[in-house]
Formats: sequence, C-alpha cells, structure tokens
Amino acid sequence: MREYISAAAFDTTTLKTINEEIMVDRNKTRFYTPPHSSDLLDRKIENITTDLLNFRDLSKDLHEISLENALAISEFIIAMRTEINLSDNYRRDNIRFLCAFSKYNKNRSFQTMTRNDIISFLDSYRRPEAADPLHKWIGTYNLFRTYLIRFFKWLYYPNIESDKRPKPEVVDNISQLKRKEQFIYKPTDLWTAEDNLLFLKYCPTARAKCFHAISCDTGCRPHELLKLRIRNISFKNAGNKQYAEVLVNGKTGSRLTPHCS
Repeated sequence: MREYISAAAFDTTTLKTINEEIMVDRNKTRFYTPPHSSDLLDRKIENITTDLLNFRDLSKDLHEISLENALAISEFIIAMRTEINLSDNYRRDNIRFLCAFSKYNKNRSFQTMTRNDIISFLDSYRRPEAADPLHKWIGTYNLFRTYLIRFFKWLYYPNIESDKRPKPEVVDNISQLKRKEQFIYKPTDLWTAEDNLLFLKYCPTARAKCFHAISCDTGCRPHELLKLRIRNISFKNAGNKQYAEVLVNGKTGSRLTPHCS
C-alpha cells in the first residue's frame, strides 16, 4: 500500500510530481485521485461543457458540488471521450446525472460511497403503482443504473482498458429491473393523421410546421433532425419518378430513410 511521503524528504518539484501521480491502493483497487485546484477545475469544466446546450447550467451544477467530485466527473467525461464516440447528449446527461448523484449523497467523496448509497439513490426514482401504472420509472432506474456502473468501473480502475474493467463490489449484483409492459405508450397516445393536419393548420410558425412534418415522415428522433443539413438530403430517380433519401446520424448510427411524394 503506497503511503503519502513527507515533504521534508523531497524538494518542492519532486513532491509535486509524486502527489500528482499518487494512487491509493485499497484492497487491490486503484482509485482515481484528483488533484485539488479550483483553477484546474475551471479549465476542466470548460473543456467538458464546450458546445453543449445549457453549458452555463452544467457549469453551475459542477461548481455546486465538492471540488473532489467535480474533478472526478470532469476526468471521467474526458476519459469517455477518448474511449468511445461520446455524443453531446450523452455527455450532457452524464454530467447532470452525476452531479445529482453527488448532491443526493451530500457531496461525500465518490470513493467513500457504499452500495447502500447507490441503491438508495436508485430507489428514490421508484414510483407507486397508482402514480405510474405503466412503470415508466423502471426505464429511468435501469438507465441510471447503467450510468453508475460505467462510472464506478472507471473510478476504481481508471488505468485498465474500458472493455476489460471489472465491476467493483460497490455496484456488483445490482440487477436490471424488468417491466411487464412491452411498451410504455398506449395507442391513444399516438397522433392520428387528423391530429397532425389540425396541428399544421394552426401552428403559428413555418419552422415548427417543417420540423413536425419531417418528424412524421422520417420517424427520426428530435436530436437527429436538429443535426440534419441540406447536404444530408439527396434526390434520386427511379424510372419516371423522383424520391428523396435523408442520411440520418444518431443513436443507432448512420442510416438512409427514403421518401416518396
């Protein structure tokens, strides 16, 4: 087990280098240990929130939690951007979620949190049958469970390749919940053709009309439509008819959606 070394034994430069690189070995687990610097935090927060919508709110959330936890979240997001093709939405959601997780546990260090702390946080999203008969809360529970497992695997094993990191005991045996309902939406939740025509008739802006019409025609997610550019639409000929192909890039990768008049 590595111990912190007295400052008297080294000059300032050597000691600084050691403290930046030191890792605490506890039960053969190597934790990520962030350096303590508010200036460093500001730089890292600017780095991980760049180009995100509501970046000021995200920055505020990170500054409202403990310095240690904010630095850990920042390093985690930076590591994820290196390891996977991290989308802006996924980056934003992880920052918001981990800040909420820290606040729920009164900004205690992530490294000192227990399995009970994690389960208590997840259970706070449970809803009674009367309030949520379709059990929509289960989808939220499972999503946040996935976020926490990925975060704590990185926190405990930051120097191991992402796909080889073992699951630490703190998040072990927290099972994904199953929902009885196959779909959380009822047929009556979906708009009919008459509903769409009524909306387009009274919609006050051409921009909203266009967005709604393209959404109905393509079936794309909102963030996928917002990333569309004119160059993503190409017109093709099939015999004496013309149709359009829209190249969409989103959650499931790139795909072409054909559209005929």
